Amino acid sequence: MLAADDQHQVRRALAELPERQREAIVLQYYQELSNGDAAEVMGISIEALESLLSRARRQLRSRLGRDRDEMT
Repeated sequence: MLAADDQHQVRRALAELPERQREAIVLQYYQELSNGDAAEVMGISIEALESLLSRARRQLRSRLGRDRDEMT
């Protein structure tokens, strides 16, 4: 039950990301593409992809942390 709730929170946090950040996360973590391949799919440089991933991860950590704080 807890795992299902965690998955729901991650999906919700992911859906709240800006489109390009969400796309970068999905390509790398869910489609398991390398940075080079994900950057190519998105038509951007590897550096731009890494920047999107960094911002996305930061927002996800922040959002998921808030969700956990609200549950306690």
